[in-house]
Amino acid sequence: MWISHNSASAFPAGACHRNSLFGLLMGLFICTFMLIPALASSADTSAPQAVQELHDEWAEVFYRVPTRQQPPKLEIFLAQTKTLVQRYPRAAEPLLMQALVLCSLAAADGGIGALGKVREAREAVSKALALDPMAMEGSGYVILGNLYYRLPGWPISFGDNKLARVNLETAIRLFPDELDTNYFYGDFLLEQGEFQRALPYLEKADRAPVRDHSRLSDLKLKEELKQALKDAREQHSKRANFFSQFLSIFQKKSRN
Repeated sequence: MWISHNSASAFPAGACHRNSLFGLLMGLFICTFMLIPALASSADTSAPQAVQELHDEWAEVFYRVPTRQQPPKLEIFLAQTKTLVQRYPRAAEPLLMQALVLCSLAAADGGIGALGKVREAREAVSKALALDPMAMEGSGYVILGNLYYRLPGWPISFGDNKLARVNLETAIRLFPDELDTNYFYGDFLLEQGEFQRALPYLEKADRAPVRDHSRLSDLKLKEELKQALKDAREQHSKRANFFSQFLSIFQKKSRN
């Protein structure tokens, strides 16, 4: 995914992914953006349409509005997701949309306050999985997997590579042929230095077709795949540790 030139950070997603809190959460945003149209599994059939409409508004802000101007609009979306959660208590999709908005806010705000928002996002996803683990093609497991391996562990946050592996392996078991489940599991293995294991999943993701209902997101994920495949084949990863990046961001904010 590319950040618009009117954004505060006009860099490709791969660069963002390696150099900031915003980028480290980008994988979560991409996976949720890709999975949001897959709404047919809800127990309440009116919930998916309401979530889709909110998602469309969110996408306009996320992709077109400069990052520093996003928080007020995202706060409105967050209030709307809470209303949807109350209106459709048996549906998982509003909770997953709430997690998306919370992580968008975490990225837009940055700094140490972002960690509280991603904790709330984890709680929302956990509730969604309890309602319907297959909702949005099992995206809850992909979201949790990304959070667990991209965030620092205790005492800073709840990062946990073992739980990341469990969630991403669950996603790949439930949906073995999807572009997103293969990409994010392969990306996780790449981060762990398991290059030979990562390569088949990344290659499978590369072969997966671009879907009509999420063409933009799929094409941008295909761009991310190019670097991931290169790293796996050359058996190295240039991506830095989240904890060191987080401290760097926090120190910069403290000096401002």
